[in-house]
Amino acid sequence: MIEVLQMFLFLFKSKYRRKYNVTWSVNLCTFLYLGYILLLVESKCQDSSNCSDNGVCKNNTCVCYDGWKGSHCQYCSGKVRLGAASGIIHDGYGNYSLGTKCSWLIDASNYSITLHIEEFATECGWDHLYVFDGDSVESPLLAVFSGLMYKDSYRIRKIPEVVVQSGSALLHFFSDDAYNMSGFNISYRLNACPSTLSDVDCSGHGVCIEGVCTCDGRWTGAACHIEKCPNNCWVNASRGTCEYGKGCICRKGWKGEDCGQATEDGYWENVATRGFTPPGSASHGVAVWRDSMYIVAGESYNRGQMLYVYDFNGYVWETPHISDGGLTPLYRYAHSTVLYGDKIFIYGGVLGNRGPTSELWAFDVNAKTWENITVRAEICNGSNLLCGPLKSAGHTATLVTKVNNKKDDRMIVIFGHSPLLGYLNTVQEYYFGTREWFVVTTRGYPVKGGYGHSASWDPLTNKVYVYGGIISESASTQTLSTNLYSYEPDSRMWTCLSDGPSARYLHSGTFVSPGLLLVFGGNTHNDTSHSFGAKCYGYDLLTYDVVCDTWHVLNVTRGLPADLARYGHSAVTFEGSLYIYGGFDGQMLSDILKYTPGSCEHLINKNSCLGTRPGVKCVWDRKGSKCMRIQDVPNVVKTLPIDEEELIMRCPEEMRSSRVHTEILRQEKCSRAVDCASCVQTTRNCVWCSSGVCSYNKCRDNSSERGITHLDQCPTDLSPTCRQLHTCTACISQTSCSWKYELNTKCIPYPTNISIEPALANNAASVETAIQCQRVCSEYTSCRNCTQEECIWCQNEGRCVDKNAYTVSFPYGQCREWTTTTDKCRSARGAEEKSQCSFYMTCAQCRDDPACGWCDDGSKTGLGRCLPGGYTGPTLHTQSLPSSTCPHERWHFTNCPVCQCNGHSKCQGNTSACVQCDNLTTGSHCEKCMAGYWGNPVNGGRCQPCECNGQASQCQHDTGKCYCTTKGLTGDHCEKCDVANHYHPDPLNKGACYYDLTIDYQFTFNLSKKEDRHYTQINFRNSPTKPDIDADFHITCSVLAKMNITIRRANSKEEKPIHTNQNCTTFKYKFLRSDYIFGTEDNVTLTTFYVYVYDFQPPLWIQISFSQYPKLNLQQFFITFSTCFLLLLLAAAILWKIKQRYDMYRRRQRLFVEMEQMASRPFSQVLVELEVKDVNDRTDDSAIYVLSSADPLKKHGKKRDAPSPIALEPCFGNRAAVLSLLVRLPTGGERHTVKGQSSGLAIASALVTLGNPRKLSIDPVKTDTGTKTTKTHMAEDGEQAHFNQDGSKKIIHTYPLVRNSDMSEEMIQESVDLIVTACEKYSANNEMAAKMIKEQMDRKYGPPFNVVVGEGFGFHVTFEKKNLLYMFFAGNLAILAWKCS
Repeated sequence: MIEVLQMFLFLFKSKYRRKYNVTWSVNLCTFLYLGYILLLVESKCQDSSNCSDNGVCKNNTCVCYDGWKGSHCQYCSGKVRLGAASGIIHDGYGNYSLGTKCSWLIDASNYSITLHIEEFATECGWDHLYVFDGDSVESPLLAVFSGLMYKDSYRIRKIPEVVVQSGSALLHFFSDDAYNMSGFNISYRLNACPSTLSDVDCSGHGVCIEGVCTCDGRWTGAACHIEKCPNNCWVNASRGTCEYGKGCICRKGWKGEDCGQATEDGYWENVATRGFTPPGSASHGVAVWRDSMYIVAGESYNRGQMLYVYDFNGYVWETPHISDGGLTPLYRYAHSTVLYGDKIFIYGGVLGNRGPTSELWAFDVNAKTWENITVRAEICNGSNLLCGPLKSAGHTATLVTKVNNKKDDRMIVIFGHSPLLGYLNTVQEYYFGTREWFVVTTRGYPVKGGYGHSASWDPLTNKVYVYGGIISESASTQTLSTNLYSYEPDSRMWTCLSDGPSARYLHSGTFVSPGLLLVFGGNTHNDTSHSFGAKCYGYDLLTYDVVCDTWHVLNVTRGLPADLARYGHSAVTFEGSLYIYGGFDGQMLSDILKYTPGSCEHLINKNSCLGTRPGVKCVWDRKGSKCMRIQDVPNVVKTLPIDEEELIMRCPEEMRSSRVHTEILRQEKCSRAVDCASCVQTTRNCVWCSSGVCSYNKCRDNSSERGITHLDQCPTDLSPTCRQLHTCTACISQTSCSWKYELNTKCIPYPTNISIEPALANNAASVETAIQCQRVCSEYTSCRNCTQEECIWCQNEGRCVDKNAYTVSFPYGQCREWTTTTDKCRSARGAEEKSQCSFYMTCAQCRDDPACGWCDDGSKTGLGRCLPGGYTGPTLHTQSLPSSTCPHERWHFTNCPVCQCNGHSKCQGNTSACVQCDNLTTGSHCEKCMAGYWGNPVNGGRCQPCECNGQASQCQHDTGKCYCTTKGLTGDHCEKCDVANHYHPDPLNKGACYYDLTIDYQFTFNLSKKEDRHYTQINFRNSPTKPDIDADFHITCSVLAKMNITIRRANSKEEKPIHTNQNCTTFKYKFLRSDYIFGTEDNVTLTTFYVYVYDFQPPLWIQISFSQYPKLNLQQFFITFSTCFLLLLLAAAILWKIKQRYDMYRRRQRLFVEMEQMASRPFSQVLVELEVKDVNDRTDDSAIYVLSSADPLKKHGKKRDAPSPIALEPCFGNRAAVLSLLVRLPTGGERHTVKGQSSGLAIASALVTLGNPRKLSIDPVKTDTGTKTTKTHMAEDGEQAHFNQDGSKKIIHTYPLVRNSDMSEEMIQESVDLIVTACEKYSANNEMAAKMIKEQMDRKYGPPFNVVVGEGFGFHVTFEKKNLLYMFFAGNLAILAWKCS
């Protein structure tokens, strides 16, 4: 049951609260209530087996061992020491609990400790397991595990082990309060050899000798986990041969451990280095100078140096010697690095717990010296926040050079995260020649920038391509981005390209060859509730085709000895290959992966050439019938002539289904654009329409409107820039934006009629929207100030960060514990303290923190102090304390002294039972003050009496605030009345507070809240105001209580009792006016009643009232009632007459309007085909023949068909219509028209009324006796229906005519309306009309519908029942629509 409740909380809770409906809330409450009842039943244990083997069952309650908690001891807790030679460490049974803090110390002096991860699944980026190589958190940090790493068959590392060499390993697990997952299971062994399996050494393929594997002949690797000749080197395919001493010897054209990678398709390999290897890092800088790769700083958990150099040719690492006497930058990570000339420039980054910096440094490769560069930039002040360089981390820097103008060579810094401005949308430029720094104004698509994206320069298009990263979603949430932008440095123009297949950050994006962007790895995990299986550590390889604007996923071999999954790595190109270094997969990596692209020449046909992506962009040369790289095509970037364009094919022909899918996606993307720039500055063919809507390809509302397709045509609109900004400081840093706290979208543009002069920027009073922003989170230096705002406080780092910036502030788990609530703050209690351990006042609290231990004072009463340290002792040097402060025998790291009486008692013998608590304390450990006293007696604290002015006997134990026993008294010492709730003092009865009862009202007092539990008395008073009416008193109490009623007259200062010790369960009494003087005289009440209710125990409710109701005069009542009733009837009659007149007026007005519409109706030509009239059928030569479009005259009878209109035009509201008929004029008995008449036809029209919406003419199918017949079979679902058109007559229908349908009447009406709309819109294009009909019917009735529009066709279709429609419109235009799934 506990696991079910945990899963329910996992599905319901979120770090960032989301909306849910009322029904869900009710179901939630019901489920939790039932779950709580079941939990109470299950929480009782029967024997120790119910305690998860982590405790014993006593009195139906589990008493947990050290390190465990929960009703069944199912959750880990506290700190535990493990001393066995092997064991298992896990978080508990089922999902781990929320807010978990657990620590394990493996103590194995002089032994190595191998931790083998059997299973690991926690919330990525939020719940971490820390592994320290030592006995304290000050020891080297080896690993920080988080996310889904090992579960079932999924694993990110081939050898899931961590080796601790110091003899002690400290493991600490922390989870937040949002999500809990299945957790982890880790086994450990001493002096073990590496292995992929925890139960055997060397993966079962070798022998372990002194911690080193000696592998069998067919296996190699540190854990004997790599087969020397996997897949037998594909000998049967002639790819290679196997030599067991060396492994696979690949033939020409094949690479890989098993010779399974064709070189012409591109291949991966693991670069083996010689000698020294750096400790590994992530978010470092990288630059290639000549044949060396420079690694600059990066997060390495305090184990790395500022510079490492790798020699590509020699396969060796070096540590450069820095010239003495010069300045050296502080170690950092998440900075940017570019190489210009022989200097490496690094900008920004995070300086430990100091946060991001704006420093710019340059390293001279030849001189091996550092220079702190002072840039020339605008002066920063309160009105100019966008003055570079900005304090930033997680940005990118790209080198842009000019061959003909070296002064224009510059470094372009894109996006990043600033502690002051939040996620940056900015572009900064640094000019190497002049050392000038600018925050430039860009144009084009309103980009949303962030942290951890990639940016790479494409020499084919001379643009920077920016992909992914974490961006701001709101002031408190962030999300991963799939956006891909291109940036043109010269015009400073942004363009939005096709979205990537998956969101990610801290990945790499590189152009190994022009025109093809390679994206590798990264963290693809979003917020847990939206991750959809995304992992923390990615190993996929994505490609983006710049020319075709398309994304593709390439296969990555898993046969490499190295582990591929990682994020925070770097990627560079050298001699046409891609080199990937370092990164993070729970541990800092220092390996090098190499990817060598393939070639295009081996692709011999057009489809394989354009569809294959061997790491380079291939194009097809039609003239030479060959495949070639795009950079080998001359002038490919320029606009090619038509004849040359036809010779070079750049993109594959898109399949129709793919093209339709692409169009649907583009339509959806276009519809989301809310401004002109976001609409047109993309590659989606979006058009901005005059209606303020972005449409795909063309404007839909008005087919004649061309719309806006270029940015230069867009009107000036500042709202997109402002809308992207979610903090006040970022908003006001833009001169065109204003911050409004009261709005949902707080950052808005200035009104267009307000112009802001630059000269007025320094004068805040001159700008209408000048506002004082609140302090940003990074400016708070204490936990209490930080958590009182919308911020997150990191306990161990001592940093305050934005709620939407936790992930970017600690991407590698540097924050060991964080909080957003003040009650969890652990600030040091004294200004001289340098550790937060001093916050803990008990040993139990101190032991839960992995950084702290308890130093007992030796009195054996539980007194002591919490100090930072490890298992071997406190770290006194951090406190500047002498070594004698805490002897070893009094130091407790994983346990506590037996006696814990807080210095107020001693224990009996060797037990934990306190003999007798002194100093006004009580409790099993003398941890509480006695009743009537307050204070904190923990660890020697004192208790003092409650001071309540005789109005309370108890007070809060920690604050001393009194629990007043009389309702209406308030204050810390019960010294004043609660006037806000209408309790007022009495000048003659000091110390008492009364609720003033209003005459003729009933009052109900409910004393059932938790804060009411201390009340035992409540006082009321009332002064009857009417001198000539008796006063009725009534009171009801829900529980047994006593009551006193007293009276005080105006000429007396004393209260006289009337009723004493009266039971108030139900009490009524009448105070006669003859016995008491009621009313007021000279603003003085003559009589006041006092009611005292006492001696009760909440909860209860009280109903009380004083009333002076006069007797009812029946005669006056009936006269008043009758008069009002008659007036009401009269008013109703008048209103009815007014309504009749108004309705008549509206009918006349509507008739006038319809007549005007008829009179102004335009005329048009109508093509009518008439059959030859048979004279013998005419019965009256002088008759006027009305022609019917169905069949005007029958061949075998005198009866004429009812005339059908050639046009029926409904007026507004569908209440009336204009009916037009074609009539034949009398011929005077002649066969032809009488001489002198221009024609024998006339058009007649009339205004007709429509009682209901017009029904469709449904032409019944007739069966002729001739040779040609028409057959109709209304098929059931799945049967066949066969129709043939009757060719004997050509009938012209100028109005919708349904020939056959099995749809419902409502569905026919709706379908015909949308068909008519489509046919009228595309009267000259049947294909477009059919497409529109299908899309509309699919959307309205569900896909898939099939539609045929044309003339003169037969059909034979299978259709679903109630989903067939066959009709005519506009003459012989036939429309057939049917559904078939």
